[in-house]
Amino acid sequence: MKKTIFFMALALVAGMSLTGCKDDTEPRLQKPTEFSLNTPPMANQTYVLTDKDGIDLSVSQPNYGLGVTPQYQTQISYTEDFAKYENIQSTTQQAQIQLSGTEVAQAMCRLMGYVSPETEDKYVPGVRKVYFRVRSFFQYCDYSSITTKNVVALSVVPFPSVRMPGRLYVIGDVNGWDINNGEFFVQEKADEIGSGKYYGDIEMTAAQAASGFRFYAELGKWGDNGALPSVGSNPNDGDNATVVLEDGKYSGPCVKGKGNWNITNWPGGKMHIEVDMSNVNSMTVTFSEPKK
Repeated sequence: MKKTIFFMALALVAGMSLTGCKDDTEPRLQKPTEFSLNTPPMANQTYVLTDKDGIDLSVSQPNYGLGVTPQYQTQISYTEDFAKYENIQSTTQQAQIQLSGTEVAQAMCRLMGYVSPETEDKYVPGVRKVYFRVRSFFQYCDYSSITTKNVVALSVVPFPSVRMPGRLYVIGDVNGWDINNGEFFVQEKADEIGSGKYYGDIEMTAAQAASGFRFYAELGKWGDNGALPSVGSNPNDGDNATVVLEDGKYSGPCVKGKGNWNITNWPGGKMHIEVDMSNVNSMTVTFSEPKK
């Protein structure tokens, strides 16, 4: 009995000695103070970016005090002080960082102000001096974030590359059930590219809404039940959902699949549609009258 009490007390003390990033019951990371970006072996050469040729960097590991692996995200700027900078979209847990030419070119274009076909005149070709640094962090732990104490300047030749907002095409009676007709679509906002959240106002008659529609991530093929590119009310073709707007609005789930929405009391006019696919396990759709 005494041994049991002793070991229980010992376990309690051991548990109390651990603290967490957000909770005192978990192991706690140290706030890092050292983090460096290594100078690439080819730093004196000019990097000519292509969709296949990028840039390789490497960093020292920050001193978090635990055997853990952070996320690394590269940042670039045209000035050494990083007064204005862009994040490379992808992150990695590898200290040897392989940056794709496309993502570096996209970040360089964003720094130029070339972010859409309408701003193509802002693109400047030719070699540019680009400053690189890397941020290390853990999600949900703000104090874990640290950028390399140094920056590296490289000569880089970009190519025109703009990451456009993602689209979901509305396919149904409204477009004649033509899988090649992309006239009607909802899309991501310019500052939410990659978010998986789509918005738009679609002109639709009462009869078109009642006849049904679903969404497609790409045109040209109908796809299979329960799979992209189709997004619908239910997985299987023909398993449709009859929808009644309440106070001019409906919100509900959506899934990968070919079930239609049939809205029986749409009065006609522009329908505001929002599709949230940011969490593939709980996707949602909203139909409503356009916001004033």
